[in-house]
Amino acid sequence: MGDIIIEETNYKAFALTMASLFMLLAFLAIMITGFVKAKPYFSVPGLLGTLVFLIGLVISIFKASRIRKLLTITMDGIIDHSNIPQIGFISYGDIKEFQIVTFYNATAIAVIPKNMDDFLFKLAAGKRRQVKRNLSMNLPPISINIAMAKDMEPEDILSLLQKRLHDYNCLYEPCTKCIMKK
Repeated sequence: MGDIIIEETNYKAFALTMASLFMLLAFLAIMITGFVKAKPYFSVPGLLGTLVFLIGLVISIFKASRIRKLLTITMDGIIDHSNIPQIGFISYGDIKEFQIVTFYNATAIAVIPKNMDDFLFKLAAGKRRQVKRNLSMNLPPISINIAMAKDMEPEDILSLLQKRLHDYNCLYEPCTKCIMKK
């Protein structure tokens, strides 16, 4: 079993690509009108606008075609690649459970650590402040926003995470459920 990579949909880049395309077509029409009617006050701005939006279209197509990772589920833990509250790697040894939560009209997966003090000690100062702020606001310590997950529902992601956590716990922390299966 290898790593499971959950990708993020990039609606913003798609919208930017479509806007660049429409603006390119509009300036192309202005430029053609200026050349056909021999009016330089149409053709020069039309030519400049066409060049600018052609470059913008190429850049936005490049950005839209890039695959953006949202979450990577490995055998040893999870790697959070989300934008702003990015925590990075979290070992399954530090995780007690996962839960689906909804706050600020967004669906997220809450990561509940086993021992909060040990977990906070392992984090960098900025991430530690983020986790403490979440706790002071009665939010989960770590939440991974999965509303933009590509082709996956939150319940599917939660079941994958819970399965990997259970497998990890059965390997490294003997429990009665794992012993009875054998």
